[in-house]
Amino acid sequence: MQELKEFRRYYNNHLHADLQVFERQRWALIISIGLAILTGLGLILAVLAFELFPIIFLLILPYWFIYNFFLRWIDRFKARFKPLVVQSILQFIDPRLRYYHKDFIPKDSFNRAHIFPFNPHIYSGEDYIMGKIGEVYFEMCELKVMHSSDVTDRLETWLNGVFFHTKFNFRAEGQMVIIPRVQAQKFIRTFKRLTRYGGYELKDTGNPRFDEDFLVYIDRKMKYEDILTPELLNTLNSYHERSGQEIYASFMGSHFYLAVAEPYELLDAHLFSTNVDFELISAYYEELFVFTQLVEDFDLRH
Repeated sequence: MQELKEFRRYYNNHLHADLQVFERQRWALIISIGLAILTGLGLILAVLAFELFPIIFLLILPYWFIYNFFLRWIDRFKARFKPLVVQSILQFIDPRLRYYHKDFIPKDSFNRAHIFPFNPHIYSGEDYIMGKIGEVYFEMCELKVMHSSDVTDRLETWLNGVFFHTKFNFRAEGQMVIIPRVQAQKFIRTFKRLTRYGGYELKDTGNPRFDEDFLVYIDRKMKYEDILTPELLNTLNSYHERSGQEIYASFMGSHFYLAVAEPYELLDAHLFSTNVDFELISAYYEELFVFTQLVEDFDLRH
């Protein structure tokens, strides 16, 4: 994996020029909006000055079209930004990685993780990334998952963040789930599913800091020593502490799933402030770096 300082050079040499073009488009949009507002105010003042009040009704329709025109322009402007940046970052990490802005991991793959104790009522996503690092395949995307509350029967958001899946190349059996301790009450059904047939809570992973923050439930087939390596525990714990977000994970045979309850707004384009900002871009790069570290860890175990 490339170092952040190397990414800085890549940003300066390649991505910065593309962002400058995008910045000029942002200013063109702002100036156009400003001129439309000033023109509208001028017409209103003229109507008031000359008491041409019936004309106001004639102005409503064209300005309704103008308003919707700018809304669509803003949406297109923002929609172009993230694909531009993500594709550039992936080109730097590994040109073989692929990005599909409107796609996401299928619902049945999400359900196979057996982390969340339901089949969600609302399931949507975007920003699908897939590929191989070494010999290990992975995929990830943004997801929004909602389900009706058992108590109020109202929709609750259970995940608004990133969902990650990889299949490692060494044989593993059994199941394991990792849940933040602060969320334990919501996941009782997940724990019961594992303990019903002899599963148990793993109270000592060998990493006291990890054990303090997370609950680990495992079935009796799983040889956790081969899975919960010190490197994996440190990566998950460090990411949890740095991001301040809740992390959920599961191992199902040779599949690893990770959900991060973090709304991925790091690369939402700004309209009234510059997007030519290395800190903004590098924050997303560092997020991707965590996931590629996980894939590399599984690849090294092959």
